[in-house]
Amino acid sequence: MNNINNIDQLEEFIWENKNKVSVLYFSAEWCGPCKKLKERLLSEEAKLIMPNLVIGHLDIDSKENQSLCELYKISSIPVQIFISLNGTQIIEKKRIIGYDWVNFTMTYNSIIEEMNKKQETLN
Repeated sequence: MNNINNIDQLEEFIWENKNKVSVLYFSAEWCGPCKKLKERLLSEEAKLIMPNLVIGHLDIDSKENQSLCELYKISSIPVQIFISLNGTQIIEKKRIIGYDWVNFTMTYNSIIEEMNKKQETLN
């Protein structure tokens, strides 16, 4: 999990991981569901079933992240936003609000499937 504290770190995270499934994870230390989700995301199980997943963690209580919270219209937590690059444009593929592990893993799997189809088309 990569901690992101400003727009420059966010852009670097996105560019460095453009060939992976990238998620922006907005949470706070005081949030119970956020803590549970973070533990699950960092678990060995998650690493096994989602090997191409990279997570950019944004603490909503950090003053540096207030502009990013506004940019992504964060009004409740936890929020997970699956993103990708289309040229130089950042695309929001899916937004999950709350702790929904089944939805999270299904979204990961559908994005992997989409990436594999694109790769097959190129070959």
